[in-house]
Amino acid sequence: MRLVGEDNLDDLAVGAAILGTGGGGNPYIGTLLAKQAIREHGPVELVSVDEVPDDAVVVPSAMMGAPTVMVEKLPRGDEIIRAFKALQEFMGKKITHTVSIEAGGLNSTTPFSVAAHMGIPLIDADGMGRAFPEIQMVTPTMYGVSATPMALADEKGNAAIIETIDNRWTERLARSLTIDMGCTAMIALYGMDGRMLKQAMVPGTIGLAEELGRIVREARAAHGDAIAAVLERLSGFRVFTGKIADVARRT
Repeated sequence: MRLVGEDNLDDLAVGAAILGTGGGGNPYIGTLLAKQAIREHGPVELVSVDEVPDDAVVVPSAMMGAPTVMVEKLPRGDEIIRAFKALQEFMGKKITHTVSIEAGGLNSTTPFSVAAHMGIPLIDADGMGRAFPEIQMVTPTMYGVSATPMALADEKGNAAIIETIDNRWTERLARSLTIDMGCTAMIALYGMDGRMLKQAMVPGTIGLAEELGRIVREARAAHGDAIAAVLERLSGFRVFTGKIADVARRT
């Protein structure tokens, strides 16, 4: 266990963008929200999967929808907390831990807001080891973990609980709700116990993201090659080199 404060989040956001390989959106807004939550409620307790009791109640937290929309339609900041509390009330038991659903972009920092606000530990793990486009595309699905009951909440005060026959239907119905909510919603889903967490989630990805961000920062400060430093840490290789001429983002 260790405490994660505001100063750690910038490195973590950079590293998560690397692991997300372009998915998950820009982590900027999520980082601001996480920093604000930590300023108000104190640092977050980050625990390894081995430190989580088998009978723990673990619920991942995330944003669903189009990250480009969030740059204009700013969140109020309490949407994810309302989603969590709605799911907790529906389940009839206290949620003891949260965890990132994906190691990528915005959703790498979103769980820090939940952990700080609710005073619960954040687990150093995620559901895929990178970003993913659809709800069912995570390792818990492969282990038979149901994505529902799932809670969604928007910035207008709306909230919903859905139950589905499988995780593919969760994606379809939740996507429709998210579109009606304005193309972004905060979600809580894939509730599981600590025993299943250890089987189904990818361990160590939050710590790895923070480490990668630190490697990039230190390489830049030394006027070194940040890409080469990341490749060395991840045992990767350079496919090609080029220059970005233009970036087009659309929803």
